[in-house]
Formats: sequence, structure tokens, C-alpha cells
Amino acid sequence: MKGIQFDNAAQRKTYVGVVYEAGTRAVQERVLRELPERFARLHREGRIHIHDLEAYGQTYNCLQMDVLRGFPFTRLRDYSPFRKVTAIFDHFRNVVVKLGNEQSGGIGFPNFDIDLETLFERLEIPATADALGVLKDSIEAFIDWCNEARDRCGQTTYYVSLNLGLATGPVGRFATRTVLEYFRDSSLGVIKPNIIFKLKKGVNCVPGDPNHDLFELAQESTCRKMIPTYLLFDSSVNADSSPALVAIMGCRTRVVANVHGENRSVGRGNIDYVSINLPRIALEVARDHGTEATGSKLRRYKEAWSALAETAKDILVDRYQRLLRLTPDDFPCNQTFRLWLEDFPRDGGLERVFRNGTLSIGFIGLSEAVEVLTGEKYHASQDGRETALDIARHMRATVDGYRKALNMNFTLLASSGEYISGRFPALDRERFDHQVCRKGFYTNSFHVEVDSGLSPFRKIEIEAPFHALANGGCITYVEFGSPPVGNKEAVSEIISAAVERGVNYLGVNFPLDTCRWCGETGTFDRCPKCSGTDIQRVRRVSGYLEDLEFFTPGKKSEVARRRPNPS
Repeated sequence: MKGIQFDNAAQRKTYVGVVYEAGTRAVQERVLRELPERFARLHREGRIHIHDLEAYGQTYNCLQMDVLRGFPFTRLRDYSPFRKVTAIFDHFRNVVVKLGNEQSGGIGFPNFDIDLETLFERLEIPATADALGVLKDSIEAFIDWCNEARDRCGQTTYYVSLNLGLATGPVGRFATRTVLEYFRDSSLGVIKPNIIFKLKKGVNCVPGDPNHDLFELAQESTCRKMIPTYLLFDSSVNADSSPALVAIMGCRTRVVANVHGENRSVGRGNIDYVSINLPRIALEVARDHGTEATGSKLRRYKEAWSALAETAKDILVDRYQRLLRLTPDDFPCNQTFRLWLEDFPRDGGLERVFRNGTLSIGFIGLSEAVEVLTGEKYHASQDGRETALDIARHMRATVDGYRKALNMNFTLLASSGEYISGRFPALDRERFDHQVCRKGFYTNSFHVEVDSGLSPFRKIEIEAPFHALANGGCITYVEFGSPPVGNKEAVSEIISAAVERGVNYLGVNFPLDTCRWCGETGTFDRCPKCSGTDIQRVRRVSGYLEDLEFFTPGKKSEVARRRPNPS
């Protein structure tokens, strides 16, 4: 399978997958032909990217499941304790598979630990040593299944995110400990699902908190395998959010504010998103108005972005309206298990359900855009940082305007951009000869350049203000040169700095290599133990860990330029 390139790193070649991909390409092309010309043209030209084109008018993107509302309690009532525990995880797998066929994006467990605690209570499963032993085995088997099952579309793993860390009861704490210990101690081949640790003072953040020991364990796992990532509830961005009601996707999608009801993530999802190519706008402004002052170019830039955003908004509204033309029977898993905030009606329209979803306008390449407009990378000067923030504030104000005018949950998304990180610069190179598109990738969202050489604390300081603006989801990463095994203090310092500066969601990256000949791990080109050269290289891409061999061309170019953030 070496050398095969797909649109995302989770894909692998299979017969079924090849057939599916051929069908996907055909459906995408048909959708583009049938869309209004002004929508399709901007996508084809690479000014915007309409994500999940094959799903346009067919389904929504992702969901933080409410796993309790429609759980089959009655069916399991008379089972033995052993069978009740195993049936819980049979149900989880069943729902993940069915949702994988019913939606286009990720599947979130917003409170994996709390939900297991509740299920034990409502199913009257005694927390005996035997029952907890079965729970441990079931959790480990579920993690293995999430990691290994490339069943979706015959080629892809399911994008599952487990949010945890808040449960203080014996079963919930046991579940969290089991997840973290298994992930920490398992082989480096176990890289999924994504695990998000919810960090909150009074629960787990400081010594004396009931779950502080679990936070310590989480950091040990992060030091070895980059997972978990951290959702920071003491950060100013999340200070008004209820931790039990808010969760995040491993890819960074954040669904919280709701114009139609309670602010929460549980039972809500993203309908879809359109990403805007920020460097393209800057390249066109620089070409046509390069002799003007920076302030004038910035004004023209914001005007051009606003015009694209207007079309992106229209695309999302059109997509939403087409979604509402479907029937509840098009969503049998959701209808049966009541995974959304509102029930899918047996008859009638779907607006009451899907109005709770978000419609996101995303962006990629803010760093490159500022470099084109000003001649320097935005992290290099105060003026550059102010320019970047000015653009981000303008984007957020525009999106908030759509939210208010249309009474719909529009948000600004700091796009992860696995595929578009390479697609956009490839298209731009056909029109412009500029260093920002010659390097082969655009920098994710508002991130500073991956080879900036900034300290992790400086990187956090510079990126933190954008977290208050990108309310559709964002993340800040720091890059270590090697796994900080045995040095969880380094991770703890990074987390503390992120909380203090106002970061919403935080991850730690480092290269993770394994010799396929003898199993030696570390960071190397040739195995120091057996001299083997068949090396598996695990890196983070768009929120998830994957084998570098299968990265998209843009992300491979990015990885080649990544440099540690030196302490």
C-alpha cells in the first residue's frame, strides 16, 4: 500500500474502498455541476473549499452524542451483571458503526466516564471486583476496536473522541483510569480513539482535587503518546461553560452557543463548514495593489474576504435547507437512539432537530496571508500580530452578524485543513510565484509557522487571543523534539501557561517512531537496536494520530518543516 495518496491519512486501500472512492468522486462532481455556478466556481478555483461535498444535502457533519436518552435500558434490564457490561459496549460499537453510515464526520462521547457511571447506576450493576474487571476488559477492547476497525466505507477508521476526566464516583474514576492506563501502556500502534481530558479546578486540576491523580496519569500518557489532549475549563474562553455540558471533537470542532436553546455540546453537532483560502486573497491584493500602504491593502483584503464569506454563508444556508428536505427515516440511528438534543419526529420536518447544529465558516493560512500583505511572518513583530488579530476580529464580527441576522448558529472555525493544506497552495502556485505557496502547504488556521523556533510559552502567548475569536473550534499545539517520557512537569507547565493565557484546547506534539523489525521506539531514521530501516512514524494530523506514510502531500510537506518549540 505504500505510495498511495488519499484525501486523509486515515484511509487505506481496499477493494471496497476503491469502489467507494470512485463513487465519491462521481457524486462530488455531480454536486458541483448541480450547485449554483457562483458556489461551484469558487470551490473549483480554490478560493473556498466546500467540505464533504458528497454529503451535500444528504446528511450533517459530526455529533456529540447524548448516549443516555435513547439507551436500551429495558432490553438490558434482566441481563446478568456480566452481560449488562458487555452489552453497553456492544451498543457503543453498534451506534458508532450506524452513525458512521449516517453522517459524514466525527462521533463524540461528551462524557465517557460520567455516562458509564450513570449506566452502572441505572442498570443496577454492582461495582464489585468482578464487574469492574469486565468493565476494564470491555473498555480496552473498545479502544482496540476504535484503533483497528477500518470498516467505514471499507477503508477508514471511525473518528471517535472520548471526553472524560470529570466523574468522581468509583465507576467513573475507574473508567477514566482504565482508558488512560491502557493508552499509556499499550504499544505505539494504539493511536486511536482521540481522548480529551477535561481540566477543571475543584475536580482534577490541583493537588487535593478528587481527580488530581487522574490528571497526573493523563499527563504521563501524553508524555508517551501525545494523547490525551486537554480541554481547559479554567481558561477565560470556557469560564462560563458547564464542563459536563461541553465537549470537543479531537479534530477541534466546538459546538457550544445555541440561539435556539441552552448553551451546550451534548446532543448537538456541526451541520457543516466551508473554509476560505486566506493566502489567495492576500496574493491577489498584493498583485493588484502591491504599491499601496499596508493599511490600504488590509482594507482591500477584508473587503475581498467579506465577499467570499457572503457566498460561504449562502452555501451553508443552502446546504441546511436541503438537509431539511430529508425525512426522519433518512436518520434511523439518530431516530432510534435519540442522540440529538431533540427527538427526530416520526413524521414532519427536521428543523427542530437540526436548528441546534452549527454552520461554520472556516479559514486556513492566516500566517501566510499576513506574510504576503506585510512582508513578514505575523509572529515576528507586534505590528504583524495586530494585523493578524485585526483580520480574525473582522472574520468573527462578520460571522456573528450572520448569526444575529439569520437566527442560525453560525460560528468561525479555525480549520484543521488536512486536505486543503495542500490543495490550496497547489492551486495558488498555478497563478502566483510566491514563497508561501512554493513550500507545499499552508499553515493551519491561525497557527504560527511550524518552523518558527518560538518557545512553547511564546507560541501559546501569541496564539491564545485567537481562541476567543474562533468559537467554532480551534487548538494550540506545542512541538517537542522527542517524547518527554518521565517529564510530565514539562507538560504541566505548558498546560498552566495555556490556561493563564486563555487557550481553549491544547495538544502536545512530538515525533513517535517504531521499528517494525524489533519494536524499538524513539526518534530515529535507523533503528539503534537492530539497524532496521522499516520505521513506522506516527505524527498528529488534524487532531488525530496517524502513520506519516499515509499523510496527504500537503501534510507531509508540513511535517518535513516542523521544528520543536525549544524550552
